[in-house]
Parts: sequence; structure tokens; C-alpha cells
Amino acid sequence: MTKESFHVVFIHLDLGIGGAESLVLNLAKATLPPEAEGGRDAKESPEPSGRISIYTTHCSPTHCYDEVRPPRGRLSPHVHVRGSWIPRRLRLGGTALCSALRMLYLTHCAARDHPDASVFVLDVLPTGVPYLVEWWNVSAGVLFYCHFPDKLLTRDTVNGEQGPSAALDAATVSGSTSLFRLFLIILTQLKRF
Repeated sequence: MTKESFHVVFIHLDLGIGGAESLVLNLAKATLPPEAEGGRDAKESPEPSGRISIYTTHCSPTHCYDEVRPPRGRLSPHVHVRGSWIPRRLRLGGTALCSALRMLYLTHCAARDHPDASVFVLDVLPTGVPYLVEWWNVSAGVLFYCHFPDKLLTRDTVNGEQGPSAALDAATVSGSTSLFRLFLIILTQLKRF
């Protein structure tokens, strides 16, 4: 595989402003050829010159890094927003469930659109890893990076947005959340028999 032929697909739930987003965008920028500077032609550069695609369920032009802000962001043409119709949470909670479903849908869209990608990079939730490996049987490399524990996704705020769970009875939500979290842990640990 030549440097010109590799294709890296990044899958990230929400391209807001934070450490995980910064990591994804820095990796994406490192994959692209450098911009021509001071009369130097980017084609002569020994730097990487692969293709990238970034899949996300949300990228607000008012709350994102300049690199992905349309229309002038360098990475903006590579961002594909899919699954924005999937809710972030249900009425009585379910943030982890909705996040897992959003990640699974993003992974499906990315694998369907780019079955010949060289590498899939998934961030935050591992939900899509078994899907890529077992269902799609991709020959590409699959890299999962967890920037922070997924249990933080069930807090009252997600990416700075206040959720309605603060008004709910904590004991009721806590019990159902614990059972569902156990289900997700078991699901992510299962291997194909």
C-alpha cells in the first residue's frame, strides 16, 4: 500500500470542543498532505498524504474547532454527519443506550460508505469494534481509543449540555442505569462463538 492510497476513517460521536475532538482532529490533520507554504509544493513533501473521512452524529458550526467549521475549515469537506436523528437520551435517561446506538449507526455508515478503508479509528465507545470485525469482517486495521470512561456519558451534562436527569428521582434512574450498564459491559465482552 502506498502512502497515497491509504484511507483513514475516524468515527467520533460529537465533534464539539474538547480533548477527544482535539485528538481526532490532530490525527486527521497528520494524515492529510501538508498545505503548501512559502512556495513549497505540498506534492514534494515527504509527509503523509492519505485520505480521511470523519463520521459524527453532531458538528455544530458554532461549537466546534475551526478545522471542521464549514465552509473554510481544512477538515470540513471530510466531515460526514450521520444519525443526527438518533436522540442523545430518552425521557427517563438511557444516555448510554442512545450513545451506543449512535456509535453503532455511525460505524455502519462508515463501513458501508468505505468498505476498502485502510484503518478505522473509533473514539470514546467500543460499540462499533465488534460490528466492524465480526459483522463487516473488514480487512482494515481497527483502532479504538477511549479518551475517558464511558460512564461519564451518563452524567447530567453531555458535551456541556444540561440534561433533564437532574430533576428525576436519582434512586429510580440509578437502578435502571446500573442494570443497563451491566448489560452493555457483558455485550461488549462477548466473543463470537
